[in-house]
Amino acid sequence: MKIRHRLSLQFTLISGIILTVVFVMIYLLSARYVRNNFYKLLQVRALVTAQVYLEKDELTKKKFIEIEKSYRQSIPDEASNIYDEHDKPVFIETVKYNWPASLLNAVRHNEIYRFNFRDKYGLGMYYPDNQGNFVVIVTARNAQGEQTLQYLLWSLVCMGVLALLVIYLMSQWYASRALQPIQRINRQVKKIRASNLHLRVKRGKNKDEIDELALNFNELLERIESAFEMQRSFVSNASHELRTPLTTIIGEIEVTMQKERSAAEYQETLLTLLDESEKLKIITDGLLQLTRVDAVLNPSQTENVRLDELLWEMQSYWQQQQPSLQLRVNVLGLPEDPAQLSVTGNRQLLTLAINNIIRNAFKFSSNAPVDARLQVTNEGLVLSVSDTGIGIAVDEMEKIFLPLYRAGNAISFGGYGIGLAMTQKILQLHQASITVSSVVGEGTTFHIFFTTNPKG
Repeated sequence: MKIRHRLSLQFTLISGIILTVVFVMIYLLSARYVRNNFYKLLQVRALVTAQVYLEKDELTKKKFIEIEKSYRQSIPDEASNIYDEHDKPVFIETVKYNWPASLLNAVRHNEIYRFNFRDKYGLGMYYPDNQGNFVVIVTARNAQGEQTLQYLLWSLVCMGVLALLVIYLMSQWYASRALQPIQRINRQVKKIRASNLHLRVKRGKNKDEIDELALNFNELLERIESAFEMQRSFVSNASHELRTPLTTIIGEIEVTMQKERSAAEYQETLLTLLDESEKLKIITDGLLQLTRVDAVLNPSQTENVRLDELLWEMQSYWQQQQPSLQLRVNVLGLPEDPAQLSVTGNRQLLTLAINNIIRNAFKFSSNAPVDARLQVTNEGLVLSVSDTGIGIAVDEMEKIFLPLYRAGNAISFGGYGIGLAMTQKILQLHQASITVSSVVGEGTTFHIFFTTNPKG
């Protein structure tokens, strides 16, 4: 079911419930009003009955004629009874009902007593007189009131049905009008394909939820377009890196097979093939490691890692290499609580990620000293790794984290463009971020930001 129809039905249902409650209250209040008015009429009739039969000798002739004239205007199915103190009917010869003593006593106790009898209303009045204390009971059927209530009931039902029909049609129109921006977005989205990801959804003039939806969708398209570009770049770089050793292997085999070679020449060819095959293995192993890094860290694989201790271990590691390399470690703003130097993560993966950056710093600075600075901030820890190497061009800074991408001035150096891509993925697993600043010919600095939760 479409949202338009669902909204219309829901709005109609809610309106129907509200109208039903209102109409029921109107009907009940009207019924109560009609009932109370009829009881008041019965009370007047009971008083007139008492005056006609009990006050005849005490009233003036003119007053009695007025009361008697009013008495003749009876109510449909009206019946009157007068009982004395001994529960005997008096004055009125025709007794239509023989009321029980319990009812008469209830009238004497309450003075005015209302009751229902079959489909009629009844009212009893206690009337003290100089001739004695009497009970007057009048019953009648409220034909006019019942007809009025029946008319009111049918009117409310018809009005309710008509109102719900109008509400449903109006809600359909309103829902269609309200959902027009979404329908417009749907039409625009249907036109977007992998070949035209540059298209964007037009935003509305109002700063509402629809405009926010269009904004979020455009941001999603930007991320998808960026991912597609990264994928194209990855495929292009991977094809180039894999094609070079494969071309060399195929070329060496074709040249060797053109004529008979000596054992030394065959051995030289095999060495070339081995070297190129090792390159292929390194590239495929690196790509395999990249796919393995795309995961979620299991809590059982994590621990509290002291970054300062990790850096000292790396300093010792690089000093033991041949030739020995100098990693200068500096911890700024040493906190009183050593736990502030810790991050939660996988020690092996963090070592691999940071060492990839340090290895590149040594490689692209021709093994010049590299600085590693660890600083404690209010937000967490910042690790900066700086070198004095060849630097990175501004237009290539965002691309260096792509798998198999290599900057233009780094082609003459060994490597396959996998280390930084792996480093970024590892840091993302640890909820850390990495940025780079560089000047071509002067050096490069990588900044890693760790958000920590200090523990005492």
